[in-house]
Amino acid sequence: MLDTFDRATVGLYRAGLVTASAATSGLGAALVLAPDHVPLARFGVLVATALIVADLHLYARTIRYTISVAGWAAAVLVGATAVAGTAVAPWLADAALGFSFVVFSAVALKERYCFRLPVVVAVPPTLALALVPLRLGWPVPAAVLLGAGGLVIGVLAVAKLRMPLHYDIGDKRKYEV
Repeated sequence: MLDTFDRATVGLYRAGLVTASAATSGLGAALVLAPDHVPLARFGVLVATALIVADLHLYARTIRYTISVAGWAAAVLVGATAVAGTAVAPWLADAALGFSFVVFSAVALKERYCFRLPVVVAVPPTLALALVPLRLGWPVPAAVLLGAGGLVIGVLAVAKLRMPLHYDIGDKRKYEV
């Protein structure tokens, strides 16, 4: 039986998936169409990362911890960009994005076991490959890869929104140790 806390955390986790899709695709679009909106899109990626990591229901403690550490690394690196010099800040911002993509990729692979959606295995390579043209200053290829990654995360988010809330929680006794 789900209580109010369970429903809230499942809802926030799913909101994180929707936000991840929108922010990743939005980042791709901003790179080409509105470069001045890139920081806002990056912030959206960080918000999605925080929602997912804070509300992740996963029995395997080691995997849950690893995903959480990647999310925290993204947050710390974003914070470090504020105090870093102009030569280092872009590297830190892209590294933060990479750690957010680790979170999105891990969750996509985790959810693959629930849905048997073969397309979600495209999330890790697509997002990882997007970092290469992004770092090289090639906005169009980066935008295409980010858009594709965001689209696949969106497919996952829609599938997740269709399933009953209790599927996310499973056996609560495995959490309440």
